[in-house]
Amino acid sequence: MKKAFYYLTFFITVCSFAQTKVGTVRFNDVDNFGETELMLNGAGLRDKLYALALYLDFEVDGVEDGVMVAEKDDTMAITIKVTSSLGSDDLKDLIRNGLEVATNGNSYKLEKEIREFIALLPADIKKWDIFRILHTKGGQLSVYKNKTLLGTMKSQEFKTALFKIWLGENPVDYDLKENLLASYEANPVLGKWKMIDKKTGVALSVMQLYMIDNKIFGAIERMLRDSERDDVCYDCTGEDKNKKIEGMVVIKGLRLVGDKYAGGTYTNIRDGKVSECQIWTDAEKRDVLFVKYKGSGGVHEWRRVKESKK
Repeated sequence: MKKAFYYLTFFITVCSFAQTKVGTVRFNDVDNFGETELMLNGAGLRDKLYALALYLDFEVDGVEDGVMVAEKDDTMAITIKVTSSLGSDDLKDLIRNGLEVATNGNSYKLEKEIREFIALLPADIKKWDIFRILHTKGGQLSVYKNKTLLGTMKSQEFKTALFKIWLGENPVDYDLKENLLASYEANPVLGKWKMIDKKTGVALSVMQLYMIDNKIFGAIERMLRDSERDDVCYDCTGEDKNKKIEGMVVIKGLRLVGDKYAGGTYTNIRDGKVSECQIWTDAEKRDVLFVKYKGSGGVHEWRRVKESKK
């Protein structure tokens, strides 16, 4: 249980540093919704009322895919950050009016679901409150305020109508829809990578690369050989000595220099040696991370870990 809590805390922490700014607010490029991790697809502002972000685990081609996303029964989420002083009734009116437009005047058919959804919303809404609405396959909606789960409901039809407020053929704001469905490109080196042994071709571990203050860091998420899951770096020095390898930060402080990240260090968990390190990607091979460090025997090629799509 302690291990599970450690990893959850670790990934919430590291993923929160890479962010996209929209107006006066920022959205995490990778965010957690309960136990679900999703990638930011796009974000925008709705007048001075709120900022909204769309999180997906599948790709879209642009604004023309709005209806498809709204109707799709797959994992996705929206995050709403309130940027003005909204009363509870104001937010409920915005939802009701949006649903009326999204359903072409047929929101009365969803009155039961609308009441159920509105009942989940809190009576007290403050400026800078954050609401997260997660849809998981099967039609379940989970509503969060800040980090607190307010409740769940299940209706694929209502989810479709709700998402069409912003993504439908007649959205509340066409510019916002375009921003949400933009082809978002995150920093290509960020994410999860399988560390591949250059000599044998065997995948050794999964590395999570993240950014803090424009510097790249990398932590070992998981050792892939079961016998090494509990290994400790006895040969490491300083703060890393005798540290458990899973969860250990082995890439530290790489900065963008030209078209590569360099100027930081890599800790070899096999012998504890700390060396200068470079990493980079190629536009033709975005699923390969090239890694070079002193004593590595040349350039290593790590492979991107792709989330399965069902």
